[in-house]
Amino acid sequence: MSTFGGILSVARSGLLASQKAVTVAANNITNAQTPGYSRQRVVFRTNEPVQLPQGSFGTGVLVDDVQRVRDVLIDDTFREDTRAAARDEAARDTLQQIERVWGEPSETGLAAGLEAFWNAWGDLAAAPNSLAAKAVVRQRGQQVAQQLNVFAGRIDEMQGQQRTRVVETVDRVNTLAREIGALNARIVPAESGGTEAPELRDQRDQRVDELAALVGARTVEGADGAIIVQVGGVNLVDGAQVKQLELRTPAGAPLTLGVAPVGNGVGPIENLYGVDGTLGQQLVDYNETIPAAMADVDEIARAVVDEVNTLHTGGFVGTAPAGNFFDPTGTGRTARGIRLDAAIAGDAAQVAASGVAGESGNNTVALAISQLRSTAVAVGGATQSIGAAWRATVTDTAIRANTADAAATASRTLASQTDARRQSVSGVSIDEEMVSLMKFQQSYAAAARLISAVDEMSQILVNLGR
Repeated sequence: MSTFGGILSVARSGLLASQKAVTVAANNITNAQTPGYSRQRVVFRTNEPVQLPQGSFGTGVLVDDVQRVRDVLIDDTFREDTRAAARDEAARDTLQQIERVWGEPSETGLAAGLEAFWNAWGDLAAAPNSLAAKAVVRQRGQQVAQQLNVFAGRIDEMQGQQRTRVVETVDRVNTLAREIGALNARIVPAESGGTEAPELRDQRDQRVDELAALVGARTVEGADGAIIVQVGGVNLVDGAQVKQLELRTPAGAPLTLGVAPVGNGVGPIENLYGVDGTLGQQLVDYNETIPAAMADVDEIARAVVDEVNTLHTGGFVGTAPAGNFFDPTGTGRTARGIRLDAAIAGDAAQVAASGVAGESGNNTVALAISQLRSTAVAVGGATQSIGAAWRATVTDTAIRANTADAAATASRTLASQTDARRQSVSGVSIDEEMVSLMKFQQSYAAAARLISAVDEMSQILVNLGR
C-alpha cells in the first residue's frame, strides 16, 4: 500500500469525500429558508485497511451516509404542544364568535331590548287607555322577538359553518394519511441499503406535524423506516396501508367519527375513542358548545313567552278576556320561532292593560308585566329575573372566551418555544455551514496537494532511473 498507486487512491478518496461534504454544506445553505428542511450532515468512516508484513496501512475515507440532524424527543414534544394549541385556538374562536352574536354590551342588544319592552309596559300602566302606548308595547315586543330570531339564525349559521369545517378537516386528515402512506412506500426501499433518505423523511415529518395539530396523531417508527400513525386508538397509517376517517351523522345524534379501510371499502368500520387537536375541538363545538348557546337563547325566549302570556291572558280588553301576547304554538316558545300572537300583530288595541273586565282604566296587567324586569321566575336553571338570566348567559360566555383565549395564548407560546428548540437542533445556521464549507474546501485542497506531492516523488524516481 506504500506504492504511488496506493497513495493516489487514498488521496482520491479524500477528494471525493470532501467534494460530497461540500455538496451537502451547499445544499444546507440553499435550503436554509425552506420550510420543514432539516440540516444534513455527512457521516464519514475509514476505508478497510490493508494488512501487510510491515503493518496495517489505511486506504482512505468513505462517505458512509448523509443523515438529517433531528431530535425525536423534541419532535414528539412539539407535536403535543401544537395539538394543545390547535385545540385551544379552535375553542377560543368558537366562543368569540358566540360573543359577537350576543353583541353585548350594546344599546341595541337584547338586554336593551328587554329593558325597552318592560319600560313600554310601564308607560302603558301610566296610561292604560292609550292606543299609542299599546302600539309601542307591540313594537317593543316585536323587536325582542326579532332579536331572538336573529340570534337563532346566526347560531344556525354557525352550526352549518362548523359542520363544513369538520368535513374539510376530515378530508384534510385523509389526504395527509394517504400522503404519509405513499412516503412510507418510498422511504422503505430508499433506505434498504442502510442509508437515510433525508428529503423524504422531511416531507413525511411535515405531514405528521400537521396531522398532529389536526387530530393529535402519534407515531411509532419501525426498523424499516416506515411509521405507524395512531389516531384515537386506531392505526390510521401502517406502513403503506392507509385507512380513512369517516364522518357519521345519524339522525338526532351527535356527529361522530369512524375509521374505514380505503380502496374497495371491504372491512369492518372501527370506532375512534376520541380525537384531539383541531378536529376534536370542532366536534365538541358542533355537538356541545353551539347547541348550548342555542339552548341559552331558547330558554330566554321560553321565559319571555310563558311569563308575558301568563299575565296577559289574565287581563281583559274591554269585557273580553285577553289572548296570548306571543304565539306559543309550534316553535313559538323558542328563539327561532318566537313571534307576536296574530291578534296582537294585527291590532294593537288587543294589548291588555286591565286586569278587570269592563274597567279600561285598570292597569294591573300592564304593571305586572312591567315588573317582570325584576321579578324572579324559573329561567336558566335558576330562579331569577329574565334580564338577570340573560346577563348571566353573556357573562358566562365572556368568561369562557377569555379563559380559552388565555389558554390558547399560553399553549401557542409553549409550542413556539418548542419549535425554537427544534430549530436550534435541526435548523440551518448559515455561519456554521460557511465554517464547514471552508473546512471541507481546505480538506479538498490538502488532498489535491497530496496528489501533487506523489507526482513530484514519481518524477524524482524517474530521474534517478535515467
